[in-house]
Amino acid sequence: MATPKSKREAAQTVVEPRETESGDGKRAGRAEENPFWVFSLAVYGRDGTAPACLALQDSKGLDVNLLLFCCWAGAAGRPLKPAELEDLIAAVKPWRTEIIEPLRSLRRMLGMHGAFEGASDTLLNQLKSAELESEAVQQRMLHECLPLEPGEASVKIAAENLKTYVKLLSVDCDSAVTADLAAVLRGAFPSLAPLEAVWTLV
Repeated sequence: MATPKSKREAAQTVVEPRETESGDGKRAGRAEENPFWVFSLAVYGRDGTAPACLALQDSKGLDVNLLLFCCWAGAAGRPLKPAELEDLIAAVKPWRTEIIEPLRSLRRMLGMHGAFEGASDTLLNQLKSAELESEAVQQRMLHECLPLEPGEASVKIAAENLKTYVKLLSVDCDSAVTADLAAVLRGAFPSLAPLEAVWTLV
């Protein structure tokens, strides 16, 4: 997930999103209409969440939006079955691999080049905006694939959802992965103590 320059910038992304068109020519709608996106922006903006998500993404190949969806489901008190997560993974994989990941690679490559600084800054901001919008589209896909009814929030359910997702991708839950998952969990449940978050995951 692209990291906005500041939490204020992230909030502005939610407040004033653009409408996009889906592949069938239909309007994709506004990001603020998706409660999962609003939830994710709040979680991702909390201290420690973004670095943990990016570490899990870059070192283990985990999808940040699916990590956040696991927490979103837990916040709704909704356990995710392995088959449901497999369906979600399959549903968003083409969009992730063909749209989001190429945009991310371009953004990162451009960020490493210092030449033509003015032009690079403009293009970099455009790529960041495009990447964030593509993330919003993926989150809408997830929300529409498995709509969740509001329920009683459960840290335990969120933790189980995260563990189920990690297990499906055959990722070893070593101490580093557990620490990052705990940071994501604390982003979704800010009152959770650091050690309590770790204990919930083991």
